[in-house]
Amino acid sequence: MADAQPPAEQVTAEAKRLTDMTHQAFYEAWIAHVQDGGVNEVRAAAFSSPDVAGRTLLAADRAGRELKTALPRRDGESKREYQARMSAFREQLQAARVPVVAAIEDLAVDEAEFLAQLDNEAFTEEWLAFVQQAAGASVRAGHNYVQGLAFRSPQVAARTQTLAVRMMRATSRFLPQTEGESRKAYEARVSQLQSRLEAELRFLQYTLNYMTARWGRMPTAPNYRLQAMNLLAEKYPEEFSQLRNAVRENAAEAREEVRRQKRQARRAQARPAS
Repeated sequence: MADAQPPAEQVTAEAKRLTDMTHQAFYEAWIAHVQDGGVNEVRAAAFSSPDVAGRTLLAADRAGRELKTALPRRDGESKREYQARMSAFREQLQAARVPVVAAIEDLAVDEAEFLAQLDNEAFTEEWLAFVQQAAGASVRAGHNYVQGLAFRSPQVAARTQTLAVRMMRATSRFLPQTEGESRKAYEARVSQLQSRLEAELRFLQYTLNYMTARWGRMPTAPNYRLQAMNLLAEKYPEEFSQLRNAVRENAAEAREEVRRQKRQARRAQARPAS
C-alpha cells in the first residue's frame, strides 16, 4: 500500500506561506523543520513542491555552509556534546535534503524538454538569462538550480556548448553596452559573464565526456590551444595575421636552411678525394 500523502490543499497553502516569507524567515523555517526531524508531512511536502524546492535547496546549502551559525553552541554545553549535536544535525539536514533534490531533478527533466523544443533565438535568450543570473545580474530564488541541470543535461548539452563557445568568442554581440553605462562598468559586466561562461563550459564538457564514456569510448580532450588561437584571431585579427605571417616566414627560412645544408652535404660527397 502506498504511503498516504498529505492533503493537497494543505500543501498548497503551506507552500504559499513559505513563498511569501522573506529570505531570512524562510531560512529559519527550514532550519526549524530540519531540527524537528521533518515530522511535519505537510511542511515537508511544501518545501519540496515545484514553486518552493529551488529556494529550499538554497537554504539547505546555506545551512551546510553556515553550520555553526545555524546551530550555535549552548551555554554550558561541552565541546563533545556540541559536536554530537552538530553531527546529528548534519544527518538530519542530509535526510531533509534528499526529497528536495529529487524534486529539483524532476523539474530539470521537464525544463530540458522545454529547452529542446525552442528555436535558436529563444534558446539563446534562455541561456543568456541563465548565465547572467548565475553571474549575479538578477535573482530568481533557486531557479538557476533547475535551469543549470537542464542546460547541462545530455538532451541539450551539445547545443548549449556550441552556443556558449559562440558567446564566449563574441560576448559584446550578445551583451551590448547599455545607454549611459561607463566603459569600465561595461567591461566589468563582460568579464563577469565570460567568467561564468568559462565555468559553464567546463561543466558542459564533463557532461559530454560522460555521454561518450558511458558508451565505452574514451572522451577526447578539448584542444585548448586551438580554442585560444581562435579567440586571439577574433579579438586581435591584425596582430594575429602579422604573427601568423611571421611564423610562416620563419618556417620558410628554416626549410630553406635545411635544403641549403643538404646541398652542401651532396656537394661535399661529390668532390673527389684528394
